[in-house]
Amino acid sequence: MADTLTLRAVGDLYIGKPLESEADTAFLAAVNTLRSADARFGNLEFQLLRQGMAGAHAAPGAWAGAPQAAADQVVWLGLDAVSTANNHAGDYGEAGQASTEEALQVRRIAWCGTGPDLAAAQAPAFVDTPKGRVAFVAVSSSYVAHARAGKARGEAPGRRGLAPLRFGTRYRIDAESYAALQRITEQLPLEHLAGHRERPLARRYDAERGQGLEFFGSEFSCGETFGVESWAAPDDLSDLVESVRAAKREADWVVASLHSHEYDERPDRPAAFAVQACTQAIEAGADAVIGHGAHGVRGIQIHRGRPIFYGVGAFVFQPYLFPSQPSDFYEAYAMGDASLREAYRVRKERAGFFAKRHYWEAMLVQLEFTRDAAPQFEVSPIVLWNADAAEPDGLPRLAHNEDGIALLRKIQRLSTELGAALALDSTRFVLRNTSTQP
Repeated sequence: MADTLTLRAVGDLYIGKPLESEADTAFLAAVNTLRSADARFGNLEFQLLRQGMAGAHAAPGAWAGAPQAAADQVVWLGLDAVSTANNHAGDYGEAGQASTEEALQVRRIAWCGTGPDLAAAQAPAFVDTPKGRVAFVAVSSSYVAHARAGKARGEAPGRRGLAPLRFGTRYRIDAESYAALQRITEQLPLEHLAGHRERPLARRYDAERGQGLEFFGSEFSCGETFGVESWAAPDDLSDLVESVRAAKREADWVVASLHSHEYDERPDRPAAFAVQACTQAIEAGADAVIGHGAHGVRGIQIHRGRPIFYGVGAFVFQPYLFPSQPSDFYEAYAMGDASLREAYRVRKERAGFFAKRHYWEAMLVQLEFTRDAAPQFEVSPIVLWNADAAEPDGLPRLAHNEDGIALLRKIQRLSTELGAALALDSTRFVLRNTSTQP
């Protein structure tokens, strides 16, 4: 249809080397499928660095940074817009973020989720096409503390960083265990132990759900069964809702992006706080939510006729090909004067990514937006391995084979758990929605 805008979206991008020379036909098919849309979106999960930039004091496992020229690979993939809000957004501090945004701006790639202060990080990015305008907003629940953006207030300037989605967590335990914890807290000088350790000056969202029991920094509640409860921080949730509403006023369609590694009880199911945030984003006017961060795939929920993709996986995952790491990386793995190659080998073994095939599964999302109607969508199966290789190489391939059917059935099952009935087309190797809800 001439009035239908097609958006294709993918997940995490860790681009460690140039992609143009790759000749694998399944890889090229995945890239060409991504490109053949009116608009394309992904999550940029590494920093684009000017020469000589120092790493921040902490990063999640390894520092993800490549020269600014690596942004050319994002252009080559065909992406119009990216989220920059994720757990690697602080790997090279505020300077690394600014350098990343500079490289994207030069190449006219829109970005959302980071900025010179919180208001800028929460602001939408826009992609204009002949068929209409799409707005993107992004938040991350996974990040190193120093990467969180701050608001400007009066004469006090804001702080560069990412748009956060903070959350509270409480662990539910049975009465016998709760009584045991109470006894422990009565016998140990916990108040004294906390008193001589400096804590960050911040609200403790874990403690804002009524009476509970704090034990070494975690909150516990008493119940009949064991479990985990989580909820979105009210401040960040209201900010996300307002960001979506503001974007809706300026665009034909709005897509929200959430980067979240967390889960409550199962890694392949979203945490309750993520469900809360994503459904409220839809209710505020988002036409779809693209979730990423969790290694592998999660299910799809349809809320008020709009899809929420809780985990689309990675599209390019080459975390051990970045050209350098700060000294903190070697120290973390007790590698001393080892070469970068040897340090990466140790990191690979300890992280365990290459031992878990499901970490290397993903989906390519196609959304069809029409004015005054719920979007239609389908997902294609992506695997990040060559069947003939000993280990995954992190390059996306359209899985038009038995692996692809098995992956689509997994996504279908996980989506059923979230209440979505999706149809499997084994001839075209896609999973599509069957809902006609407005």
